[in-house]
Amino acid sequence: MAIPLKYNIRSLLVRRVSTAMTAGGIALVVAVFVIVMAMVAGLGSAISDTGSPDNVVVVRKGSTTETSSAVQLDQFDALKFLPQIKRDADGNPLASPELPVQVLMQRSGGASDNVVVRGVLPVALQVHQNVHLIEGRMFKPALNQVIVGKALVGRYANTSVGSTLHFGRGNWKVVGIFDAGGSSFESEVWADIHNVQDDTQRGAYYACARLKMVPGTEVEGLIRRIADDPRINLQAQTETDYYKDQSVVANQLRALGMIVAIIMGIGAVFAAMNTMYAAVSARTTEIGTLRALGFRPGAVLGSFLLESLALAVAAGMLGVILALPINGFSTSFGNFVTFSTMAFAFRVTPAVVLQALLFAAVMGVLGGWLPARQAMRMQVVEALRKG
Repeated sequence: MAIPLKYNIRSLLVRRVSTAMTAGGIALVVAVFVIVMAMVAGLGSAISDTGSPDNVVVVRKGSTTETSSAVQLDQFDALKFLPQIKRDADGNPLASPELPVQVLMQRSGGASDNVVVRGVLPVALQVHQNVHLIEGRMFKPALNQVIVGKALVGRYANTSVGSTLHFGRGNWKVVGIFDAGGSSFESEVWADIHNVQDDTQRGAYYACARLKMVPGTEVEGLIRRIADDPRINLQAQTETDYYKDQSVVANQLRALGMIVAIIMGIGAVFAAMNTMYAAVSARTTEIGTLRALGFRPGAVLGSFLLESLALAVAAGMLGVILALPINGFSTSFGNFVTFSTMAFAFRVTPAVVLQALLFAAVMGVLGGWLPARQAMRMQVVEALRKG
């Protein structure tokens, strides 16, 4: 026979001060956990949403990022005419040569960050189908014109349409703003690839190529062809896999966040344990009475564990509520893989909320186990005598 839940609720309400202090500590730990996990979810989403399973990224063999790669013009020419590459209505291959470089851009507040300027051709808008202009127009080739990702607008100086950006060795007229579905491309500036080559003195080569595949393409076969063809001799992988490899920063942050949360959680567990020990000590007579009424030791154990669990889960819900205002908050982060700054938004997803409540539940169970075990082991006569 189980002890009624209302008994535990009444006990928590009687000990208002200690209950509130313990709940507050757990709520703060959970709020920090949610904020860190929301940051990781937002950063991971911005990176993973950048890739398309229909696109292939081609880089130099051995390169781990596009910024450390080089693709020669004759290699790109051979890539363009592979039969697996999709073509537009005019028969032109949907193959985008690209040259991303890092430049220092001034924030609106005065500081400077490394931002990616990606040299592309107009075909890039057809290859990157999640990228579309929301204001202004596409830049004209051979002119110092750029389009700017919407995540940079307002965050950096001179990023609105009609403004002039200063980076590299020249001045660049902003002629358009583009949206990229929340992906990392929104933290970039796009310009004509030949102008970027001239400005950075990179010579006649590209950093990488993006290829739009024909539907139904056998991807592994295409990757092997790109690697084995002596005219090409490059390394390829789908954009999805490429950006999954780039999400190492998000994974490291997740691990760091878990370590911080566990350290803080240990303190919350001891607070919950202290509260439950006090509850056991104050209710010695009640425990003896419950045993005398026929409640078994297991029912006493379950009752005190349930009380600690209910307290922790309620506090966890409060912590989630406290952290909810962070959802959608936009910030920027230095990517240690590409050494550039990327803007992203915090995301409090259902998975983050569930993880937070489970974390709170674990704290409740750990904090209540030893006091509940002590209550279960009390002898009836001894408990009544102490009362």
